[in-house]
Amino acid sequence: MPVVRINNYVDAYRLRAQADDIHELAARPNRKSLTEFVNRQILTAIQLAPDDVLVDIGCGDATLLRMAKGMAKGGPSKCIGVSVSVEEQKRLESAFPGLSFITSHAQSLPLDSGSATKIVCNATLLYLPSEDDVLAALREMARIARPGATIWIGDMPEIDEYAHYGMYRGTSMLALLRHLMKHNGLRAVAGMLRRWLKAIVGSEQIVLNSCGILYAGPEKMLQLAESCGLKLKTHFRHRELDESGGVVDSKFRYDYIFTV
Repeated sequence: MPVVRINNYVDAYRLRAQADDIHELAARPNRKSLTEFVNRQILTAIQLAPDDVLVDIGCGDATLLRMAKGMAKGGPSKCIGVSVSVEEQKRLESAFPGLSFITSHAQSLPLDSGSATKIVCNATLLYLPSEDDVLAALREMARIARPGATIWIGDMPEIDEYAHYGMYRGTSMLALLRHLMKHNGLRAVAGMLRRWLKAIVGSEQIVLNSCGILYAGPEKMLQLAESCGLKLKTHFRHRELDESGGVVDSKFRYDYIFTV
């Protein structure tokens, strides 16, 4: 199908699992260095020990798990990557047979209570359908966490970034062209028309995504987490790489470290 229309992130990641480059699962196209940078920060913050059980909820391209297993001083005793679709799980298992993956929604994890000592949920909660789903996911993290566990919840925006940056969220090609004309001008419209022509003849695929994102500033995020049994250790601006490779603070995103 030349133009694919989706309205949920499960289908979005099913499509990513079909890409030639497995790093598309990290949702950072052509920015592998940024994915590695973010995950190095997470690993530094959560301080893994050899007897840890690490659960990565929304594990993307498994960069965090691979880096954890490859730690010079010995990685955790067990690593589990949670993906939202069977397609992702199969792709990851094929690429990284030494790692363990399960398919599950963050709101209902098939893991034993008190089974994890380190939990990571980075750039995942923003894709859930509603605040109720975020609460369910937070309760699940609290449930599977062993007393004293460290829980990283990161890359959470405080505003609707799609609206802020004028990103199109819809399923109509004509509406997309009108949006591009308004926000980006005639050159962008011409470029999309060329892509549309290629899609019609089958040499390219255009994905139209109508999903939004969830957002919560620090005050709201702390309220949600604490209502689910998580205790804040610290929070700070998310750090990322700019286009030149320099380290910068995110304008709108925060990272949080909790315990139970």
